[in-house]
Amino acid sequence: MKETDFLADQNIAIIGLGLMGASIAMGLRGHCKTILGSDTDSLVCQLATAKGIVDVASTDLREILPQTDILILATPVSVAIEIIATLPSIHKESKLIVTDVTSTKVQIMRALASLPSNFDIIGGHPICGKEKLGICHAEKEMLYDCTYTLTPAERTSVRTKSLLTQLVEAIGGTPLWIDAVKHDQMLAKTSHAPHLLAVALMHATETKLSKLKAGGFSSATRLSATPTSMMLSMVMTNASNTVAALEDVKSEIDKILTLMKAGDEENLAVLLDASKEKREEMMRRA
Repeated sequence: MKETDFLADQNIAIIGLGLMGASIAMGLRGHCKTILGSDTDSLVCQLATAKGIVDVASTDLREILPQTDILILATPVSVAIEIIATLPSIHKESKLIVTDVTSTKVQIMRALASLPSNFDIIGGHPICGKEKLGICHAEKEMLYDCTYTLTPAERTSVRTKSLLTQLVEAIGGTPLWIDAVKHDQMLAKTSHAPHLLAVALMHATETKLSKLKAGGFSSATRLSATPTSMMLSMVMTNASNTVAALEDVKSEIDKILTLMKAGDEENLAVLLDASKEKREEMMRRA
């Protein structure tokens, strides 16, 4: 079989049929042999099969693992780590590729590295999503044109790297190879700290001002609507980098406060112009 045909012959199982897991399943339809699913909620499993999002679904991972070639962990980081710890006891012999879609990588890669040699491991993270989670909000278009980071381990095979590249491209993403440490440092600035800044702004604003909320407030606080189960696991498994990113933002806020308290419009204007130019440059590079 040609290398480019590998994905079409794979049985892919997705653990966690929420927003991300179900969206990936939708995107994989027609690109692989079979799509299997597992979720702790039996109603979600029923809905996933009824809608044709997956071919087979079960609340019991043991029922789908024997048929699986590629296992995708689409759960919060802490849950994914717990699942990884159980894999050796329920999948002991045949080869299995294990990857994830979680938003932090250092702890995940450490957990994956503890798996026996019959598990071929590679980390993953699609940079996309919504505040509203759940299978009902899933859509395959969510992954179109997204950057999808891939983090191999030293033992990751060439075949697995090729398969994951094909998988990412099949669902519309753009692969970006990156090591775990660099990933977490960068995402702390572009994702994890922004989530907590949205929380801080939300708490600093009185509810009675709801009729006066402007578009800027809605945009700036959008991430605060992210479910706690997702946000807490995300920031706490990357706590040191997120704290450092928040400290950097605090330093910039202090600069703004100093200029405003001094009535220094000239230098405040310079700071605002520089911010606008920097954002435009980042958007062009995306």
